[in-house]
Amino acid sequence: MAIRDSDAAGLTDKVESTSNTPETTVAENTARTSIFSALAAPQYRRFWFGSLASVGATQLLIIGQGVLVFDLSGSEFLLGLAGAVTGIATIIVTLFGGVLADRVNKRLLLMTTSLMVAGLLFLLAMLDVTDVVKVWHVVAIASTIGVVVGFDSPARQSIFPLLIDRRNQMMSAVALNSVAWQGSRIIVPAIGGFALAYFGTHSVFFAGAVGFTLMFFIMTTVRVDEGEQGPSRSALAELWDGVRFVAANRLFAVLIPLTYANMFFSVSYMQLIPVFAGAYADQSDQALGFLFGLAGVGSIGGTFAVGRVRSYLPVGWLMILGSSGGSMAIIAFGVWTYFGPDPTGYANPIISPMFLVSATLMFISGTFNSIFLISSMTVLQLRVPSALRGRVMGIYVMTFSFIGIGGLLAGGVAQLVNASFAVAASSAVMLTIIVLVVVSQPVLRGLRTE
Repeated sequence: MAIRDSDAAGLTDKVESTSNTPETTVAENTARTSIFSALAAPQYRRFWFGSLASVGATQLLIIGQGVLVFDLSGSEFLLGLAGAVTGIATIIVTLFGGVLADRVNKRLLLMTTSLMVAGLLFLLAMLDVTDVVKVWHVVAIASTIGVVVGFDSPARQSIFPLLIDRRNQMMSAVALNSVAWQGSRIIVPAIGGFALAYFGTHSVFFAGAVGFTLMFFIMTTVRVDEGEQGPSRSALAELWDGVRFVAANRLFAVLIPLTYANMFFSVSYMQLIPVFAGAYADQSDQALGFLFGLAGVGSIGGTFAVGRVRSYLPVGWLMILGSSGGSMAIIAFGVWTYFGPDPTGYANPIISPMFLVSATLMFISGTFNSIFLISSMTVLQLRVPSALRGRVMGIYVMTFSFIGIGGLLAGGVAQLVNASFAVAASSAVMLTIIVLVVVSQPVLRGLRTE
C-alpha cells in the first residue's frame, strides 16, 4: 500500500491511483528485472546512448571550466562563482522548462537544446584556443548554458519514462541514467586530465561540442508517443499545478527539498576539487582526473548496490543511509586534507597517503550519494502522474543545479578560511539536516517499497 498523507489534496489521490497496481508491488517488479532491463526497449536504448555522449560532454565542461577559471584567476571564490551562475540560471529557467516540456514535443526540444549547447561550447573553445578568453567570458557562457539546460533537463527527465516498454523497467531506466552520469565520471576525467595536460583546456570544450552534436543526431532517430497535449493555459497557471501537487503530497514535499539540501551542502565539494588537486603541483591534472574518477567509481558501485541493499532496508532508511553516509565521508575528507601528511614530501605524490586516503573517501561519498539519488528519483518517477511529469520533475531536477550554488558558498568560505574547512563544515550542516528530518518526518522513516 502506498504511503499517503491524510491531509493531501485531490492531486495526491490521483498520483496514488496511477502509481500502484493491484497485481504487484514495486519491490516485486524490480526483483524480476536487472539493472540493464530497460535497454531491451529500443527507443530507450537509443536515448541512453545519446545521453552517454551529452553527459560525457557535460563532465568535460565541468572539469575544463573549473580548471580554466582557476588558471586564469587563482581564486577559489571565482571558481565557485563560475559553477554557481550556471546553477542559478538553470534554477530560474527550469520551472518554466518543466511547463514547456509538458506542452511541446520533448524530442524536438532536446534536439534544439543539444545544438545550442554544442554551439556555446564551440564558442568557448575558440575563445580559449585563440588566447583571448577571460574569466567573464567563461562566466557568461556558463550562465547561458545554464539557461539552455533549464529547458533541457525537465524534458530529459520526463521523456525517458515514455521510452520504456514496461513499468517494472523504471528502476532500471533510472539506474542506467545514473550509470551514464557516474560512468562518465570515471572515464571522462581520466581522458580529460590527459587532454588538459597535453592539449590544453580548449580541447575538452571542442570534445564537449562534439558530444552534444552526437546527442542531436541520435535524437533524430528516436520515436516516442507523447500522447495528445492538454489544453494550454497560462504558463504560471500550469506551473502552479506542479507546485500545488508537490506541496499537497507530503512525500514529495519532504523528499525534493531534502535532495536540494543534499546537493547544496554535501555534493558541492565537487566544485572545489581543482583546489585540492592543485596541492599535487606538476601532477595536478592527473590528480584531478583520479579524484573525479574515484567518485564516479563509487557512484557506479552505489548504482549496482542499491537493488541488493533494498532487500534488507526499507527504501526510506536507504535514502537516510545514503545521504548521511555521503556527508560523513566528506567531513572526513575535509579533516584529512587539512591534518593529513604533506604529499610534496613524496617522490610521486599521487601514491602518497594523503592522496590515497582522500581518493578513498571520494569513492565512499560517491557510493552513498548514488544510493540516495537513485532511490529518491525512482520513488518520485513512479508516483508522479504523467500529465504533471514535466513540471514536477522540472522542480526536482533543479536538485543538480544546487551543486553549483553550494559551490559558491563553499568557495567563499574557502577564500576566507580554507577549502578543507569549507567542505567539512558544509557536509556537517547536511548531516544535521538529515537528523532533523529523520526525527520530524515519519513519512520518510516509514517509506517502504510497496
